[in-house]
Amino acid sequence: MAPAFVKGREWSADVIARAEAMEALGNLRAAADLIDSACMNEPDDGSLARFRTRILNRLEIRELGLVFRYIPRGTFLMGSEPGPSDEQPVHRVTVSGFWLTDVPLSWSAFCRLKGWRPPPDSLPDGGDEDLERYRHQVHASNKIRLQYTEDETLCATAWHLHHPNHPFNNPASTWKAPLWGEALKRSDSALTWSYEQKPGVSFAWLECTELAQSLSNRQARYRLPTEAEWERAARGGLPDSRYPWGNDPPSPVNCDFDRFLELSILKSRRFAPNAYGLYAMSGSVWEWTSDWYQRDYYSESPELDPTGPTTGVRKVLRGGSWADCAEAVTVSFRMPMPAVTLTGKYIPATCTPCIGFRLARDELAHP
Repeated sequence: MAPAFVKGREWSADVIARAEAMEALGNLRAAADLIDSACMNEPDDGSLARFRTRILNRLEIRELGLVFRYIPRGTFLMGSEPGPSDEQPVHRVTVSGFWLTDVPLSWSAFCRLKGWRPPPDSLPDGGDEDLERYRHQVHASNKIRLQYTEDETLCATAWHLHHPNHPFNNPASTWKAPLWGEALKRSDSALTWSYEQKPGVSFAWLECTELAQSLSNRQARYRLPTEAEWERAARGGLPDSRYPWGNDPPSPVNCDFDRFLELSILKSRRFAPNAYGLYAMSGSVWEWTSDWYQRDYYSESPELDPTGPTTGVRKVLRGGSWADCAEAVTVSFRMPMPAVTLTGKYIPATCTPCIGFRLARDELAHP
């Protein structure tokens, strides 16, 4: 845990004064790290919380059409004693500061960053045999995305009904929707088709990793977060809580979960963010991390910036999804998933409406 302090008003005032001095010198990250450590020791101190919010807002980065929130360097207890065995033992972890997108990437954002046409007709250009296999996988995944990621769609039906250019959606068409299923349900206020506000889904791990690598440059490195970074970010500076908002159980007012029968995903910013300004860290969609999965890894994990086992077959998903129960949407729950190659055999496990991702960002030293 963070270092112990003698708490009180004078202590809080002293911490804030030190952080303000760092801020005045332009060292915003050090100020954020200090004030967040204080907040973790005194979570009910409003003056500390307000200062942290202000300094984290100053550290927010908007680039690539995305919002990146700074996650302060800090130490926390990773895992959960009452959780499944692979969440144990609870152990100290220190994570260096980094940035993380405030929401999972949308389908539109993914296509824009890949240089593809925008949804709903987004495919990579044709080419060699491997790329043709990838096009086949993307086409299959797009059928899922059509049903679940359009901003105003209320329920998934047959994928044909969800394509805005399909004859079913032309009022003058003689096509009959019941041939394929029930009529499409969309918000009464929907005038256009958009894929910006809901998380994108059906992404393979390697697909996310290759996108991040293609965006990296001399100023910034983009990547998937490590499992430890993800949990540190999801906790939002609440070291002893099971959820990003605290210990109150998930409910329809704080989390998109337990809605399997509704066949829909809510917009990423539907619920309040955690103290780091991150939305939908519990529920919504499972999120890829960079770590290989190993059930007993916590017993050998290093304390500083752990990156997981060096090899494996499955990668770690975090956060739970709209289709999962309350037990799966804690900040500590771990889900293994095969790291499917893009050009190999098509594996339906990746083609689901429950898997998305965020991008982490490191600031690089440059000449």
